[in-house]
Amino acid sequence: MQPFSSYKAPLPELRFILNDLLHIDDGLEELGLARGFDREAIDALMRDLARFAEEVLAPLNRIGDRVGCVWRGDEVSTPPGYKSAYDMFRHRGWAGLGAAVEHGGQALPTVLTNLVTELFGSANHSWLMYHSISRGGYECIRANGTPAQQAMYLPRLASGEWTSSMCITEREAGTDVGLLRTEAVPQPDGSYRLTGLKRMVTAAEHDLADNIVHLVLARIEGAPPGARGLSLFIVPKHLPGTTTRNAVRCDGIEDKMGIRGTPTCWVQLDGARGELLNTAGNGLAAMFVMMNIARLATGMQGLNQAEAAYQLALGYARTRLQGRKAGEGSAPSSPADPLIVHADVRRMLLTQKAWTEGTRALAYWLALQVDRSKAHPRPQVRQEADDLVSLLTPVLKAFATDNGYASTTLAQQVMGGWGYLDASGVHQYIRDVRVGQIYEGANGIQGQDLLGRKILGDRGSRLRKFQDMVRGTLEKNDMHPVLRPWISQTRTLCSRLDALTQRLLNRAESHPDQIGASGHSYLRVLGVLALAWQWIEIASIAQRKIEAGQSGAFESAKMVTARFYFAHLFPEVEHHLLVADQGCDTVMALDADLF
Repeated sequence: MQPFSSYKAPLPELRFILNDLLHIDDGLEELGLARGFDREAIDALMRDLARFAEEVLAPLNRIGDRVGCVWRGDEVSTPPGYKSAYDMFRHRGWAGLGAAVEHGGQALPTVLTNLVTELFGSANHSWLMYHSISRGGYECIRANGTPAQQAMYLPRLASGEWTSSMCITEREAGTDVGLLRTEAVPQPDGSYRLTGLKRMVTAAEHDLADNIVHLVLARIEGAPPGARGLSLFIVPKHLPGTTTRNAVRCDGIEDKMGIRGTPTCWVQLDGARGELLNTAGNGLAAMFVMMNIARLATGMQGLNQAEAAYQLALGYARTRLQGRKAGEGSAPSSPADPLIVHADVRRMLLTQKAWTEGTRALAYWLALQVDRSKAHPRPQVRQEADDLVSLLTPVLKAFATDNGYASTTLAQQVMGGWGYLDASGVHQYIRDVRVGQIYEGANGIQGQDLLGRKILGDRGSRLRKFQDMVRGTLEKNDMHPVLRPWISQTRTLCSRLDALTQRLLNRAESHPDQIGASGHSYLRVLGVLALAWQWIEIASIAQRKIEAGQSGAFESAKMVTARFYFAHLFPEVEHHLLVADQGCDTVMALDADLF
């Protein structure tokens, strides 16, 4: 038995999000970002990206997983076909879709570069990571580099001629970066010599590009301990303008559960030449430009793997004959009915569908807020958008990857024993998406960041802005009889979340462990609320088209999926509201020796 489907770009879904939900042409015009990209041009780009994803990247996904990357000496070979695909990508100018025009890019807004992240990631997430990391490196140097550094590195990163990596983790220092030991020694010419061993570095060595620009977090000799003593350095594999190989090498690659087409490297620095990026002691703040981009992209990873796995499971459920539908069979001329007629199979598929479509709406809306935070002509609007991005970045990262992993396992469950076999292809999505819950700040850290910094840190100010926006959507649609039950559920949740937040504000002041004890459940509640808001927006558009006689199966499916979301997935909040409200002693009372 062969896999039942290959990836197909969900173009109708993307057109609905961009055109009907976000009104993308008006939105970009308001920000001064249209630059000739009207709906027709956007659709043409989307079709080109979709074709590349389906015809070039998707066939390489299985190869990348089976063959993986090969490390010999200090060099890494990527899987067969990766290099030629990357060259095609580069030559079409897509490496610089989001880069500034002055660096040779096309200056597309984030909401449109998200198309690359979704379409290419669903087709082949391992391949996409080479570009994703480089995109973050470009933005980090653009935000922190001197004019000379920008002139040297940004055009080459924008063209894809060079790529980048993010060197943070060490053997004894993961999330707690204050424990990093890599040292940077100042040199008379203003450069630094870096020595240390980094690990878990994505795409730090490969054969796709001529040079790799490592961004390395290190401590300048004599700097204070902890995170405040860290600085960020540019350490290229090959020193620009010379044929000299820098003293940085790949000492091996990890044997991983998934994303095997991307090397996760051990990086040894033996007095490697580097240049300071930003100022001494400001390394973590400088690196967070790259990390915040990575966290949003990781949320998209949860979405894109869930979409690909859903397509596989749906194709199987439509064609696999098993049992008879309850009551009476739906296909009397066949020996059995297709799986998709069975209620429990439908429950699993609808769960995947509701999570994926709701998350897609939230992710593209949030990407548009990134653009508004940078380009809106009014400072107040820029600040409001930035506050929303700050609040919801940990939510998208954690909620989408938790749900993405759950969705891929549901896809496997739909496929039954076949899904447990390697030949089915579905367990690659499970393995590839799993790391999204771990890297770029584990999801438990995202919950603590949300509750500790984003909620308690400003005493709920950003949350109130978000809730005001949600309540505005509820009021706008309040009189619609079809939407009214869902609006009531969402409005009640807003009030309950307000009350919970106030109790946690009061409790956390004297019980600092409360943030860690409640963070996960609090994030789940806010994630369910964010998707409920998006589903009401989606349903209001679909219902208006239905009432105007302008609808088809697409709009009807939206209404049925919204109904499922509020009936089956929204009730998750009952559990998490209760858990988040428990005192931290429920998790802290047990002595460590008794575990």
